[in-house]
Amino acid sequence: MNGNNTAGNSGNHTQMFVYKIPKKNHDAMRKLLPQLTAIYKKHGILSWEVYQLDTIAAFEGMKSMTKTISATPDEEAWFELDRYMDSKHRDAVVESVMQDAEAAPLFRELASLLSRGYSIIMGDFSRLDL
Repeated sequence: MNGNNTAGNSGNHTQMFVYKIPKKNHDAMRKLLPQLTAIYKKHGILSWEVYQLDTIAAFEGMKSMTKTISATPDEEAWFELDRYMDSKHRDAVVESVMQDAEAAPLFRELASLLSRGYSIIMGDFSRLDL
């Protein structure tokens, strides 16, 4: 499910999404996300990557991400990273995706696979030149 960068550009703008899903929905989510990835790629996203949180343990003095999002033993936490050239590029891609008739049913299916009562956590990040 890893996206590929185009033209060697990893982008200066990243959106991160956190999903919490019941383990029983694992296979359905693995089947759905490549379909959404294809739509975003069709509309110009630089890359789309999805990760599953592997561990619930944290280093001493730190808090586990699993505990932060309150995932139970019957749930998985998934992280999606979408990369764009900048926020204007993100806006253009997202607007184009929202106009795509294939996208709405996939977004509804995604919502149905989430843990009951869970809302996707989202954040926008700009690359820092350090």
